[in-house]
Order: sequence, then C-alpha cells, then structure tokens
Amino acid sequence: MSTEQKEHDVTKSKELIKSLYDLLIKRDDYQDNKGLQDITDVLQQVNKTIADNKYPERLISKLVSYIYSMGPAHKIYFPKEEESIINELGVIAQKAGNTGLYYASYDTKSEFF
Repeated sequence: MSTEQKEHDVTKSKELIKSLYDLLIKRDDYQDNKGLQDITDVLQQVNKTIADNKYPERLISKLVSYIYSMGPAHKIYFPKEEESIINELGVIAQKAGNTGLYYASYDTKSEFF
C-alpha cells in the first residue's frame, strides 16, 4: 500500500471513529451498558494510536472484530447509521486481508492498550 493511500485510510478511519464515538455516547442506553462504554474507550484509544501504527488496517480490523464481538455479548443493537459506519471501517479493515485475524481474541479492551 502506498504512503498516500495509507494516510488517506488513517484520515478516513479517524473521521469514522469520531462519528461512531459521537453517536454511541449520545445513546439513551450508554450509561447503563458497560459494553458501549468499553467500545467508546477502545475507539478513543485506536483514534490516538492509529496514526503511529505501522499497519493501521490491521488495527482497524481488530477494532471492527472487537465491536462485533461486543454486540451479542452485551445485547447491543447498532442502528442503521452506526452499522453503516462500522461497515465503512470494515472496508478499510479488508485491506489487512486475513493477517492477524486468528491470532488473538478481541473480546477484551486490554488488547488495544
């Protein structure tokens, strides 16, 4: 992947992460749902570290896997707008291929810190 493409993906990812974060913290069930709070913590951490990450697409892949693992575990339903943003992040994550997909469990936020 070219440096220019990588920078574009990082910028786009940061925008999507910020949008998703803003939507999640405004949800009515945010204060009561530990899973949503964990997702927003991870979103903030990824947003801080993505620009310095050697393989940002892998980090986004981990992020998307984490978000989707938290959904059923904490009974989180993602409305259409949130789902759309997660899907856009998934498109960026596809650039990582299968690399790292089976190396770790992404069901704890400690994987990102």
